[in-house]
Formats: sequence, structure tokens, C-alpha cells
Amino acid sequence: MSDGTLPDELRDWIESTTGATVVRATRHMAGASRMAWSVDAERNGAVMPLFALRDGLSSNGGSVRDGAVLEALKRTSIPVPFVYGVDERLGALLLQRVDGRSDFPEVDHEDEREQTAHDLMHVTAKLHALEPSSLSIAHLGSPGDASRHADEQLAKVEQVASTIGDRLAPLFSFALAWLRRNVPTQVEHTSLVHSDMGPGNFLYRHGRVTALLDWEVAHWGDAMEDLAAIAVRDMATPVGHLPTRYAEYAAAGGAPVDLIRVGWYRVLVLTRNSMLIGLGLSQDDPKIDRVQLTMFRTLLMRAVALTLCDAVGIERPTERPLAEGALTDDLRLAGHAWRDQRDTVVPAVAESFAAQRANGVGAVVGYFDHRMRYGDDYLRRELDDLSTMLGHRPADELEGFTELRSRLGDASCEHEFAAFFGRHLLRRSMLFAPLLGPLMQRVPQPLEDA
Repeated sequence: MSDGTLPDELRDWIESTTGATVVRATRHMAGASRMAWSVDAERNGAVMPLFALRDGLSSNGGSVRDGAVLEALKRTSIPVPFVYGVDERLGALLLQRVDGRSDFPEVDHEDEREQTAHDLMHVTAKLHALEPSSLSIAHLGSPGDASRHADEQLAKVEQVASTIGDRLAPLFSFALAWLRRNVPTQVEHTSLVHSDMGPGNFLYRHGRVTALLDWEVAHWGDAMEDLAAIAVRDMATPVGHLPTRYAEYAAAGGAPVDLIRVGWYRVLVLTRNSMLIGLGLSQDDPKIDRVQLTMFRTLLMRAVALTLCDAVGIERPTERPLAEGALTDDLRLAGHAWRDQRDTVVPAVAESFAAQRANGVGAVVGYFDHRMRYGDDYLRRELDDLSTMLGHRPADELEGFTELRSRLGDASCEHEFAAFFGRHLLRRSMLFAPLLGPLMQRVPQPLEDA
């Protein structure tokens, strides 16, 4: 289904699972891999507030994994929704709809924002303090050796890269080579790691976290990975001053904060998530929001490049704005269509799911406007930069990046490579500015005060 309605087979399953009749269903956006609906079902005159999730083409059993972790956590102090049912054939998960908001940036009062972020760090500390032996999660297997956690997670990301093969962006080749050279091994404790912790994956009310959500990629691992994930999600949905958040986590009894490991995991999480979104975009799945995923992939790839600069110990580069080219009839047409969609069509669409898609159409038109408006200067500066890196001017971007890829394993040049990719992704994000919108200004926070 691509219009936001509840599929018949999912409706039938919900009704058979609950013994209730579905009376309302509203489609929500649920990230890169799953679809979601807020559902009201009526039984004996009472309404059951439900939330249904279903795997997309790239989820690969995520809802079943999510449900298994939620079942294990329901006996702990971690706030999670009740699981009504899981269906492996449908790739579906049915949950209690917990009271709370997910739109963390839209908290009504600044003090509520701080209270909520503070509580998130306390809940995260409590999660990491749980003993793995107290949790029965079959698909996670044995907790294993703590010193191997980072290596195991990197190996999974390398497997994703292997699946992508020759289509792998050179940025990821460089990131993976750096990650492999710097795998941390000094880990004190094994924890249940959410792996995508942060705003967007929890509900809150009155300054308190009411539910942690989306456990499909949870695993046994290093608690520093979740602190890195919070830093990653902070780009789109700010959680406040990261050093303050980490101090709150430590004060709540969390694992000792190791910023070197947090920085390593931030590069890993950004690289992993960027590649997984790319895999989703490589499939022609009409159910996904291709515009939103392209926006997030652009944001995350820029962040990979900038955090690699931090990790190798160089200043993040800066880039002057792209220069505008000649005004053409095609550019006038694109600009007119973008303005109409943005200023006339989107404000007139009332239904939230349709409005989001209409806004996406406008962003795409805006992107093509920018390609035509700034594309010549972008390409000229790309080739100039590649010429400096390679010692000769390539015929085009493809030739330049192909040759550059063969040199990326040279650790002695990692400062030069990190700076180049930083400049490249800053320029590229300028072309995608209409998709990024206000996120154009959001870059990764420093992990510590200067």
C-alpha cells in the first residue's frame, strides 16, 4: 500500500489478535525500514489505543526482533510498550499506544526539553546497568567477550559494504579503513545496547520518558555506542549540550564515559546508517519516503566526513557558498514550480501524510533548481579538488573518485583524505539544501568542550 491506508491483511490480523474491531487507522512515518499506523480498535464498547508496525523491504525481520526485546524488557524498570502480538509472516508488530509525544524538538517549554533530555540519560544509564544474564532474548545469543564488541559491530558494517560492492561511496571506503585501524578493545562491561538511541525513538510527557521504542537493531555491546547514537540523533533533533548529557549519564550510574570510544562509535553509526539508507534507496519500493531518506542520507554522509576530521585530529574544513550560474528558461520553470508547490500547494493540504509527501515533492523540485543553478560551480570545484589530491585533472567526477578509491587505505594520508571528504560533502550538501531545509545548518556537536 502506498496511500497511507491500513492494508486489509494487517487489519484482519489486528482484529484477530485483539478480538476488537478497527475503527480508525492513521499512517505515520517510521524511519527507513518500517511503516507504522496509530490504530483505534473497539471491544465491548471500549476503545483500545494501539500502534502497528510493519517491515518494509529493507527491514529483514525488524519487527520480530523489536518484539522480542520488548518482551524481555517488560519485567524491568525500562519504560516500554506492551506487546499485543508479533506476526513473522506479515513482518508485523502490534503494541500498546503509550501516552506521550515523539516530537521532542517541539516541547512546549525550554525547561521541559532539559528535563526530558536529563531523564533520557537516566533511563539510558538504567538500561546499560541491566545484567545480560537477566534478559532472555533468543536472537541475540550469548553476550560474548566485551573486548570484541566493537570488532563484531564493525564486521557487520563491513558485510553491508560487501553487499554494496563496487557501488560503495569512496567516503565509506575511507571511513571503514579508519574504523578498522582504530577498533577499541578496552570495554569494561557488556550491556544491552539500543544502537539507535535518542530523539525520535522515545516518547515523553511532562519531562519524563514514557517509552523507549524501536529495538530492531538492539544487541549486546559497548554502552558507548548508545552515547554515540544520541550524538548522531542530536543533529536532527537537538538534545542540548552533549558534555552535559554525558555528565548526567555518568551521575545516574552509567558506564564510565570514554569519549575516544564514543567518537569511534559515532563514525561507525553514521557510516552504518548512511549505507543502510542507501541500500533502501537502491530498491524501487513505493512504500518508502524516498525524499526523506535522501535527505537523511545527505545529512549523515556530511556528518561522517566531519566526524572523521574530528577523529583524525584536524580542523573541520569550511567551504564558501556555490556561485550561481546563468539564468535559463529551464531554471525559471523549475523555480516557478518549486515556489508554487512550497507556497501554494503544501499549505493547502490538510491530511498529515499527504502534506508530508507534498512537501517532499516541493523539496525535490528545489533540488533540481539547485542542480541547474549551482551545478557548474560545484563540478568545477570538485574537479579542482580532485586534481590536487591526484596530481592531475580527471576527465570527470567518476574517473576522479575511482582513482581516489584505490589510495584510501594509505594511513599516512588520512588527514588529507579526511579534509577532502569534508570539503566534498559540504559542497554536495549545498546542492541538496532544499531537501535538508533547516537541517542544512545542523552539523555534529563536539563531544567535549574546547
